[in-house]
Amino acid sequence: MKILFAVDGSEISQRAIGQFLDFRCPFGTELKVVSVVDFFEPFPSIEDVKEREIKAAQKLIDDTVAKLKDTHKDSTVSGVLLDGYAIDEILREAKAFGADLIVVGSHGRTGLSELVLGSVSRAVMHHAPCSVRIIRDASAASEPSGGNVLLAVDDSQYSDRLIDHVLALPWSAKTKFRVFHVVPEIDPGLLLDPEAEFSATIKGYYEAKLAGAEEWLKPLVGKLNSSYGEAVAEFKVVVGEAREEILQEAKSWPADLVMMGSHGRRGIERFLLGSVSEAVATHAVSSVEVVR
Repeated sequence: MKILFAVDGSEISQRAIGQFLDFRCPFGTELKVVSVVDFFEPFPSIEDVKEREIKAAQKLIDDTVAKLKDTHKDSTVSGVLLDGYAIDEILREAKAFGADLIVVGSHGRTGLSELVLGSVSRAVMHHAPCSVRIIRDASAASEPSGGNVLLAVDDSQYSDRLIDHVLALPWSAKTKFRVFHVVPEIDPGLLLDPEAEFSATIKGYYEAKLAGAEEWLKPLVGKLNSSYGEAVAEFKVVVGEAREEILQEAKSWPADLVMMGSHGRRGIERFLLGSVSEAVATHAVSSVEVVR
């Protein structure tokens, strides 16, 4: 597993690193810290500004690398300072590094709201060749903890891949998983025949869907419990609209992190976000990881 941390000195960026300090990385995990000096040619009156920015960014990288090395003895930890346009440099470095996961704050030092994605995090989420975890301030505890992880799945092949991705990642011993599936709600107004007997038919449909979902969710939960211990993972199935239900569950459980595929059963191109993952990543109060 190769994890790329994009840091910028903001509080959220620091919290992103803090969350990983308590995580147990499998032997051979590679961690890389990058920071980008995105600064155009300074005015003559402040000609030393870029030099100060470079020194500050390099110190941030060195300090972060030192922290990760101290807590991840079995991992390879490195850092590099990049100079250029932040989005391009992060994406280029992720590709060159062969990253499996990019960790980035929901917004940087100029961000205004933790509930709105910044331009860098949004662009990285859309264009990265790998999974992207967007850290939000609301999900960070004062003490580093894996917390509650909500795994939003559908009944496509991508759900198995999501679980495999989870199993390859480092987690805190405190982490709890909830595998969450939403059975799409059918709008009676979509029926062409308004006189059709709907209630009895739809009740049976939902019962069958809920029972079927429980059957294919049990093995997914079983894989997590087999790896991390009994009662670490559970599942839940509800009926409703996927975006609304996932956001509500993440808030009410509450989840520290929501993980979901970049698209569901109707996904065509893996580099394009589905409408559900886009909405959850944009509006969740927790951190969100979009898995490719």
